[in-house]
Amino acid sequence: MQLLLNTSSPVVIIVLTLLVALIIVLSRKIEKGIFLILFMIIILALLVYHSVYLDSLVPEQDILISQAYHCIAVDLVLLLISFISFLWIDNIVAKDRKIKSYGDSLSWFWEKL
Repeated sequence: MQLLLNTSSPVVIIVLTLLVALIIVLSRKIEKGIFLILFMIIILALLVYHSVYLDSLVPEQDILISQAYHCIAVDLVLLLISFISFLWIDNIVAKDRKIKSYGDSLSWFWEKL
């Protein structure tokens, strides 16, 4: 279980990246963002776990503190990717079904690029 919670491990990062790609493709095919929402909830739970874990460490545990910061960084990147993907899927569904979305969801993102 500890191996799965260590999101700073390269193997876990690769597996999570493949999982995100699979969830994005699946959400795009069925045109529902529920899988992305569930994935974001899981990532938020991991982020809370890693934050509490970091808070419980003593300053003498430099290696574990560094590892916890890396885990938090990976969690935040995965959360950003899944959130942007959710907005993208929501935009596609709104255009296909000709329904009003929550505003132009991705315009703020594309304007910044």
